[in-house]
Amino acid sequence: MLNRKKEIAKFFSGFEVFHTIFHGYLLITGAEVSVLGVAATPGWNLTGIILNGTIAIALGIYAWKA
Repeated sequence: MLNRKKEIAKFFSGFEVFHTIFHGYLLITGAEVSVLGVAATPGWNLTGIILNGTIAIALGIYAWKA
């Protein structure tokens, strides 16, 4: 069961890395995306980079730790 949890953590770590890269792309290009009436401004993108990057690292450490 522990191995299964680590595999799930690996998947979500990859998802969060993609999410971080996407926020970085939006920040660099200056694009603003509106989803359900909430605009992703450069400030939100920077917050997303920090938050999603931290989650990805934490999940990665858990998933690949021996």
